[in-house]
Amino acid sequence: MANRAPLLGAAALFGVLAVGSVVGVVAGVGPLAAAMPPAKVTDPEEMLARSLQSVIDADAVHLDATVTGHLPGRLLDRPEATVVLDGMRAEGDIRPKDAKTRGHVESASLGLDLDGVTVWDVIWYRHGASDPWIRASLGAVAADAGVDANPLTLVDRVRGYLARPDVTPTVRDVACGSPSGSCRHIELDAGTDPSAILGLLLPPDRAADLPPTRTFVMLDADATTLRPVHLVVELVSDDGTVDVRLVVDASHWDENLVIDEPSAAPSAEPSPGS
Repeated sequence: MANRAPLLGAAALFGVLAVGSVVGVVAGVGPLAAAMPPAKVTDPEEMLARSLQSVIDADAVHLDATVTGHLPGRLLDRPEATVVLDGMRAEGDIRPKDAKTRGHVESASLGLDLDGVTVWDVIWYRHGASDPWIRASLGAVAADAGVDANPLTLVDRVRGYLARPDVTPTVRDVACGSPSGSCRHIELDAGTDPSAILGLLLPPDRAADLPPTRTFVMLDADATTLRPVHLVVELVSDDGTVDVRLVVDASHWDENLVIDEPSAAPSAEPSPGS
């Protein structure tokens, strides 16, 4: 398990960026490529779908993120009863059409200083600027956990989830710092499904310790383009042991963000029985 733990950590930290990148192959096609102008969309489910499509269609976007809250130490294989995540921050660039991402994560409480680069489902990561890059496969981690990470079906899966009768996002107009000065503020109670997927990515001995956890999503998307501006994701368990808040801001749309692949990276594929 020792070889697998850093890989799982890297996958979790950069998974969101990677998903946003590898879906580039579906850009401009499928059910999200509707002709209605974004400003005319009134259905909050369609707004969420169009917001995802806007990321896929972008040449590039920069993300800045912070994390606050706490998790049970056992979920992170740490001796503390509770690990406080306050002060954790991340920044990254995505080039969806090139299926590339680059990110950096820092956390004093977790002892993290992690760089990562993804190209399609391949990830390179290192634990410090002077450390060598390690090469691994995000797709292999997902496959081993039984998680469907196929980018060709991601859009359809999102649309199918939003069509469920128990999923009822709401929307209202708010002032924001977007180019238009106005945003659609969309709120969604995503239930326990996202945390269940996270549990699949954890080692089995730790996944059993993940309590039922609800996920709440709050998105501000530019009213004229539906491009994401400000995203808040909260994970809260009934017993209070999980209480995490992720805040992500998007900027630098379509700028020339260069992402180079690291070279001479050794493999981090886990050995049998590790």
